[in-house]
Amino acid sequence: MKKLLCVCAACLLVAALSTSCNKKCECKTYVGGTVQSTWETELDKDSYNKCSDLNTVVTIAGTKNGIECKGTL
Repeated sequence: MKKLLCVCAACLLVAALSTSCNKKCECKTYVGGTVQSTWETELDKDSYNKCSDLNTVVTIAGTKNGIECKGTL
């Protein structure tokens, strides 16, 4: 039982530390369905909760246009 509590405490500590740090996002700009540029940015925790909040992608007739962001490790 003590081992289980230690493992749970360690998991909670890791979760708390990972959420308090600035998160990096990898973003891509799509024009006509092709990637035009790729860059990394730090997520502003005051304005956004996750990288996908930065997305502005619109798909028309199967063609992507806009910015798509995903979290990096």
